[in-house]
Amino acid sequence: MNSQPFFRRLFRKIDKTVSSFFFLDQWVILTAEGVRYDSLQWPLFHPIIPGKDRYWGDPFIVARANKYYVFIEEKIYATGLGRIACLTLDDHGALQSRQVVLERPYHLSYPFIFDYRGQTYMLPETAQNRTLEAYRCVRFPDQWEPAGELMTGVYAVDATLFEYAGKWWLFANVKEGQGSSLDALHVFFADDPLSNRWTPHPLNPVVRDIRSARPAGPIFMQAGKWIRPSQDNSRRYGYAIQFNRIDTLSETEYQETAEVSFKPLRHKGIIATHTFGQAGDLVVIDAVLRRWKFGA
Repeated sequence: MNSQPFFRRLFRKIDKTVSSFFFLDQWVILTAEGVRYDSLQWPLFHPIIPGKDRYWGDPFIVARANKYYVFIEEKIYATGLGRIACLTLDDHGALQSRQVVLERPYHLSYPFIFDYRGQTYMLPETAQNRTLEAYRCVRFPDQWEPAGELMTGVYAVDATLFEYAGKWWLFANVKEGQGSSLDALHVFFADDPLSNRWTPHPLNPVVRDIRSARPAGPIFMQAGKWIRPSQDNSRRYGYAIQFNRIDTLSETEYQETAEVSFKPLRHKGIIATHTFGQAGDLVVIDAVLRRWKFGA
């Protein structure tokens, strides 16, 4: 009998237990100016770190009036529930203020922001409530009102809207039965982003791969290519960001090609990263930072 796998598992368990006593693995926000998705470098990023009683993740950035507004999931460890907060940054990405903008009695995360017919909307993840709920902004950035349910009775995570070829497309990882929410990308389409009648793509799940299925931020165009950021969850939850080029998208077809990935720097205390966004000259990501639990 080979005892090496047993001792490796035992060592990892001991290491994890000891590490959790001394260190806090905390999601934080980072910003960088003037970089592209295919040339990201960790030394260019500057962290925005919350207090040790919470984490900040899933950043979505909006540029308005020489400021940046970064909508995030803020999870307070004591409550175990995520809520949506907004970080206001100056034109170079320095933090000016923070405020909570949306709370519900269930978990909220991944605050996807989009504009439609002159109004701003948010589609946060509400999988714990088994819904996809849209909210309309009535005062930017801190007042939002319900604008309808896109889907009900579904466990869909990290829903990402994309307007293309005269239709709205909804990308989300859907957890079915005893399956995972990490490895099955589903696509739906409709004529209106606020519709409650979304047609499932006939190839669903269009991607079944733990390295690239789950969305990791808005789909964007760069250098004439549509790029879909996704999570690489192969080593741990939210391990790295994978950037995929959308080659074909129609009501009957879907194809994408993996281009580049952005991985953590464990020796620098960064052990995961899983959301990417950009607006104006600023790029925003999140990352798990290993911090010393004791002291400031």
